[in-house]
Amino acid sequence: MKILFLVDVFFPDTIGGAGKVAYHLSSELGEKGHEIHVLTRNPGGTLRPHELKERNFHVHRFEVPAKETLKLFFIEIRASSISAREVRKRVSFDLICAQQSLPSLGPLLARDFRPVPFVYIFHSPWHEEYLVKKQSHLGVAQRTVGYVMKRLERRVLRRASKMFVLSDYMKGKLLTLHRIPEQRIGCLPGGVDLTRFRLPDGGKEKAREGLGLPSKKTLFLTVRNLVPRMGIETLIESFKRSEVLRQKAVLLIGGEGFLKDSLASSVKSGDLQDVVRFLGYVPEERLPLLYQGADFFVLPTKELEGFGLVILEAMACGTPVLGTHTGAIPETIGAFDKRLLFPGPDWGPMKQKLEEVIRRPGDYAFRPESCRRFVERNFSWEKMASAFEEEVGKLLRSEAAGP
Repeated sequence: MKILFLVDVFFPDTIGGAGKVAYHLSSELGEKGHEIHVLTRNPGGTLRPHELKERNFHVHRFEVPAKETLKLFFIEIRASSISAREVRKRVSFDLICAQQSLPSLGPLLARDFRPVPFVYIFHSPWHEEYLVKKQSHLGVAQRTVGYVMKRLERRVLRRASKMFVLSDYMKGKLLTLHRIPEQRIGCLPGGVDLTRFRLPDGGKEKAREGLGLPSKKTLFLTVRNLVPRMGIETLIESFKRSEVLRQKAVLLIGGEGFLKDSLASSVKSGDLQDVVRFLGYVPEERLPLLYQGADFFVLPTKELEGFGLVILEAMACGTPVLGTHTGAIPETIGAFDKRLLFPGPDWGPMKQKLEEVIRRPGDYAFRPESCRRFVERNFSWEKMASAFEEEVGKLLRSEAAGP
């Protein structure tokens, strides 16, 4: 098959789970012999317009402004449409697969692409992501933009013959927000790079030595964008309120975001400088060592967690994950061990669980090998690519056969 992927975020151009899905799914399908072309944005024109990533795997980038404004909305629709038409002149596609709505609007409205079968991998509702980002100053203008986003996304989705999700949580979003018929929704297994994210050579103690981290305390790690929906404020508050955590734990926080200064101020006011450490931006190549050295990864998300790729990455490195009952988190963590879920979203239940982990280590002594086996049995990029290949193969054969 010759497949055109339409994506806003793409790894390693940008950080995030959806970008990793776009990259690894494309790479695996290329390895299977399909010709893959990814169309994605090039903020500020700083990246190469065309790149052959691997065998059969092309990336085409259309230039957009580096700063996100309302004007960007219209520029991206036009730029993605022009770029898609240019690629179409050289390649006759068997399938279009979108992973976000904005880069899909231009190409899907073009006459040249209307006969091409179209599917959509739905990671998260576009308008909800926008409204969550704007919640600190949500007014009429922002709500209007959110409404328009929802209507546009629904139009794109209804053009798709099939929609894929990575969790039942996101399937529910499609059913309730966009009223998509259930028979048009399929589920793909999530993936993780099992070669890069692996058990530590020499065990956790060796990994900690490489990081220069204390070995006598329970080490909690989180790596997130420092924005409100990620719940980092709640996690810090649970440490501020707990003498047990102050004395017997260390919390490492990786990531950047506009809450960085206020979070640092909260740590200082709570006299937690020796307990909570900010790592700043964590390069991808350093992530496995951090996962390997931690006793627990913490996912304190407050809302809109579509899958939680970091859960698989941490567990592939032998580290169990503690998380909230938010979005799709319970589907993955709960399938491994429900005791790892916080009993509530606020700092009190979070504090209770973190203290319990320290006070009753025998109940939470998960062997690294068991975490790893759970991921190996259920998740890989190869499994995702095979499931996608099978589903779209059936779809194309059905459409070719006609009514």
